[in-house]
Amino acid sequence: MPAEPLLLDDGLETPEIGPWGEHKYQLAQGYARVFATAMKKKWDQRVYVDLYAGAGRARIERTERIVLTSPLRALKLPDPFDQYVFCEINPKLLDTLRTRVSRAHKSAKLSFVPGDVNIEIGEVLAALPAPSRSNRVLTFCFADPFKLDDLKFETIRQLSSRYVDFLILVPTEMDANRNEHRYSQSENKTLDEFFGDPDWRIEWDKAKRTREPFWGFVLKHFASRMEALRYLDQAAEQAELIRSVEKNLPLYRLAFFSRSHLGARFWKDVRKYATPQTAFDF
Repeated sequence: MPAEPLLLDDGLETPEIGPWGEHKYQLAQGYARVFATAMKKKWDQRVYVDLYAGAGRARIERTERIVLTSPLRALKLPDPFDQYVFCEINPKLLDTLRTRVSRAHKSAKLSFVPGDVNIEIGEVLAALPAPSRSNRVLTFCFADPFKLDDLKFETIRQLSSRYVDFLILVPTEMDANRNEHRYSQSENKTLDEFFGDPDWRIEWDKAKRTREPFWGFVLKHFASRMEALRYLDQAAEQAELIRSVEKNLPLYRLAFFSRSHLGARFWKDVRKYATPQTAFDF
């Protein structure tokens, strides 16, 4: 596929990301594209939700290369979503995103939710169109937390009360493995809230006896919690590993969750064709 066009600095806030981050955004964009096109005539409204929306652009660290991040990629799809909901805890980044969106996507139906999504989840739900028999709504939600403490399972549970496909970054090595000892302490509630399960250490004790790595347990236990919300049980096996570029070290997994086998097939195809060098041709 053709290379993505080079972006000029627009003078607005542009956070730095690792070079591997571009592959993450390509995968989210790939699924959003397939989802939005395939579901266009099957649902009355298709909604894109980004829980950690950022500024819309990022600069690859130690370079001058600027790339679009998930919100602006979702807005540029050939079959755009009917509505977009962007949540961001950093007010400066959210204001920057508003400005960038207003410059290029004035006709898009948008909602911006400031603050911590785990606290403001009610506002996110209120921004979604109300489903009914005459208004069937399907949502794709991208959740891109920096660390485990940034995402509470209760947030996902509340969103799952609607028809929602999720693509969730699970920080397996970059956070879970590095902090196994700290998170395992009974007084630490990070994973209690990430799993929505205060008894997870019982299962971890069993997993340790089989020499399962902590990162693997975190991914599988989170997937099992999603299964309890009636999501398909193949998410852990189909999660996409993202590695660092220079040392090829594992960093995190992108785990996809759907109640539909069609959604699972879409994700499988996206993983197959999206490589770190892929560019989606608009």
